[in-house]
Amino acid sequence: MTRIPSFIRDIIGRTRPRDLPGRLILYAGLWWLITGGDAGAWTWGAPAVAGAAIISPFPGRSPWQISIPGALTFLPVFVAFSLRGALDVARRALHPRRPLNPALLDYPWRLPDNGSRVFLANLINLMPGTLCVRITGRAMTVHTIGDTTRTLSGLAELEARTAMLLKQPLHDEH
Repeated sequence: MTRIPSFIRDIIGRTRPRDLPGRLILYAGLWWLITGGDAGAWTWGAPAVAGAAIISPFPGRSPWQISIPGALTFLPVFVAFSLRGALDVARRALHPRRPLNPALLDYPWRLPDNGSRVFLANLINLMPGTLCVRITGRAMTVHTIGDTTRTLSGLAELEARTAMLLKQPLHDEH
């Protein structure tokens, strides 16, 4: 008989059975979006969705909520940032001299430490030309290939929109 490692027992123990249907629906919807609705993808997707729903580290009750007005202002900004970043990366890749200006920037958090920061860091990873490479309690370190001033102002705007989306206060931490 094999023993279940203690860390797996701990993860499963934190999952409340009443939260499981909601997580299954959420992860199944995400899988469907990622795969473009491909029915053949469920061969691997069904076990992955079930496993993710069971061991999900997210608490049953989120410390933040989604704001509908915040989402309406967040989505166009995120799409615009993504398109602008993609065009900038394409321009740099096709330019004969490839004008890259790689830099690491420390961006101090203004969002509370309740999952909102990780959400923001993952959003940054989705935008071309930027990548969150480290998260600490005080700041995140972002790699960029463009103008650092423009990147910092974009991070501030994206953080403010994320705060509106998640109904979270922003704090200046000095």
